[in-house]
Amino acid sequence: MKKNISVTYNGTQATVGKLQVNRMVPNYYVDAVGPFVFLDHVYPYQQKPETPEIPNGKFAHPHRGIATFSYLFSGELEHYDSQGNHGIVSAGGAQWMKAGNGIIHDEHLSQEFQKNGGVLHSLQFWVNLPAKNKAEAPAYLAVQPQDVPEIEWTDHVGKLRVLIGSYEGHISPVITFTRQFIFHIRINPGRTFQFEAESGLEYAAFIPTQSIQIDGNDYGNSELLVFSEEGTSLAFTNIHNEVADLILFGGEPYQEPIAAEGPFVMNSRLEVAEAYRDFFAGKYGKIEYTN
Repeated sequence: MKKNISVTYNGTQATVGKLQVNRMVPNYYVDAVGPFVFLDHVYPYQQKPETPEIPNGKFAHPHRGIATFSYLFSGELEHYDSQGNHGIVSAGGAQWMKAGNGIIHDEHLSQEFQKNGGVLHSLQFWVNLPAKNKAEAPAYLAVQPQDVPEIEWTDHVGKLRVLIGSYEGHISPVITFTRQFIFHIRINPGRTFQFEAESGLEYAAFIPTQSIQIDGNDYGNSELLVFSEEGTSLAFTNIHNEVADLILFGGEPYQEPIAAEGPFVMNSRLEVAEAYRDFFAGKYGKIEYTN
């Protein structure tokens, strides 16, 4: 039985520093898809070669109660945090950080990328943690492009990259605490990708640029599709003469109460207030930048 589209959403435009961002989740129709409570699409940004800006903390900010996941279609991102972690990832890689009981991080264009120039194009997800994991110590993982499992189909349909979760025995190195997945699917021209969904999981698709056809209708250009609970069959067709990108994500519904404000996602308003109090008390530590 076919799984139908229940919601389509074109996002809310925002500016973050010099970047143009399309805010996809949450929105008026959808608070979350599985454990994913936030999705930002950073539009392609042309960085001109320039003298790199030395990290100074002006974009540093706190988190508690979530894991952040930044995936790069192109460009290069550098990460610092108050636990002493530092990493740089490039196109096809990702920055994963479990905020746990509190951390400050700074994610920005790497100095090498600023120096050489290029196009930054990325996504950022927030993954809601179960209550017990919100109380754990923070953790960080720089996922390099070669660390992402990639499946290429023999019938030339395209390829699938397992960013989070697993697919046909291929397992992402990213740590998960509930059943969840993010797949980057690249569909070749004139081909259709068929997918069988599991019952009990929530599913959404994000199409960043090149449009994709579903049931004869075109969707794309930074558009979110959320699918109904009923049915299992999904089919995505690329009718163009270039490869089309598709992000398929979701997981089991989050079962605990959700209280979110600013950079904190907790289980009660009291916990949000405590998160702010601990941050202002300096309990999340301080970033020590190195060159």
